[in-house]
Amino acid sequence: MKTETELLKNWGDDLPFRALTVPPHRGSTVLFDTVAEFFDRHRQFYDGYAYGLYSHPAARALEKAIAALEGGARAVLAPSGMAAITLVNLTVLSAGDEILIPESSYGPSRQAARHLLGPLGIVARDYAPDADMNDLLSPRTRLVWVEAPGSFGMEMQDIPGIVAAAHRAGAAVASDGTWASPLGFRALSHGVDFAVQALSKYISGHSDVLMGSVAVADEARFRSLKDRSRTLGYGVSPDDCALTLRGLGTLAVRLDRQAATALALAEWLSTQTGVTRVLHPALPGDPGHALWARDFTGAGAIFSMLLDPHHAANLPAFLENCDVFRIGASWGGLHSLFAPADMSVLRDPVQWADAGPLVRIGVGLEAFEDLQRDLARGLARYRGAARDAAVFALLSVPLIVRPDGGNTVWRSLGRLVGTLIGCASGFALSVTFGQDPAAIIPAVLYFTAVYFNVHLEAVKMGAVAQ
Repeated sequence: MKTETELLKNWGDDLPFRALTVPPHRGSTVLFDTVAEFFDRHRQFYDGYAYGLYSHPAARALEKAIAALEGGARAVLAPSGMAAITLVNLTVLSAGDEILIPESSYGPSRQAARHLLGPLGIVARDYAPDADMNDLLSPRTRLVWVEAPGSFGMEMQDIPGIVAAAHRAGAAVASDGTWASPLGFRALSHGVDFAVQALSKYISGHSDVLMGSVAVADEARFRSLKDRSRTLGYGVSPDDCALTLRGLGTLAVRLDRQAATALALAEWLSTQTGVTRVLHPALPGDPGHALWARDFTGAGAIFSMLLDPHHAANLPAFLENCDVFRIGASWGGLHSLFAPADMSVLRDPVQWADAGPLVRIGVGLEAFEDLQRDLARGLARYRGAARDAAVFALLSVPLIVRPDGGNTVWRSLGRLVGTLIGCASGFALSVTFGQDPAAIIPAVLYFTAVYFNVHLEAVKMGAVAQ
């Protein structure tokens, strides 16, 4: 069965009330017919209904759908993607253990590892996304996180290689695979032990749900996750589960359209003045392209671009005045978003010190032409301030330096001097504002033509002989 067909499967077929959609059952209290059933209710914890917090029909249906999408045996839901990450950590780790997290991963997950796990006696270590895992693993390492591509920087990782090294050392591997969704990368099929998704992104797809999931390939790990989930008091809304199931049905068509538009925009942006680099692993020239082409069957609709650092002060003028794009802290929905980032703060300050502003672009379902036009106008604003200042200087100075006295030759020479002063001012301003000095060449040519026109008039009048 094709994936897009499987996504439309009726995951609530086992419910007493059968419909094409799974209705939300709102209720905290589960009723039992007998005293014996009540005392035996915990047997229903993993597959039935023991208490509304732990499961309800929409949650069970969504768990089955996510497990199938990931190619796993079972799945557990969590209140958010971050909650799903925390669930994995607290299920696997205990005092004295070590966790490895790529420095390119989702920032809050790294912060949580330090601030939550640290006081519990668990050592959290960051590692470079391209580091040799054999050099990092220690006897204390129990869990290794991977995320490809990385958040903001879009760095790829050799996930099968990391998995092999970690398993040899007795460590488990968890993956945040939200970028490509399981349609583009099935982590479990590459040996990953815990496949995490932020369902808030592509899978729910409409920017109105907060939820996460963890899929696993075996029953034992599922039960461990479910036990820890109960200990943490995790629960998910029946309404949000119903909304996520609805979004799941259109995931394939949405992501196909969004990913295609994103790649086309990335290709176009890589040719634009003011953009120093486009970060998208599906681009052939990207450093991570070979890994992406080897391991992935599709791409996400989010990528980043680095802008010319000389115009960094113009970033608000670019991002705050767009017609289609908006500034937002998430992605994966129907609407296109910007998320600016200071990589010298998020990552190695030496490596990213001179990189210029980074803008993460999440592409929605808007028309390519409208998004392209919005970006083109934004880039013009980003580049334009210094150029306008330089041209203004060229236009104004020759008009100021216009001697009225003397003969035509002297007036011509005055025009020439004014033009030279204007050119020098333009070049100075262009350097000051970081504009390429070549941008003022058209204005230089214009004023050179003005001078020669005046000079020729003087020759015709015979004034040169005076």
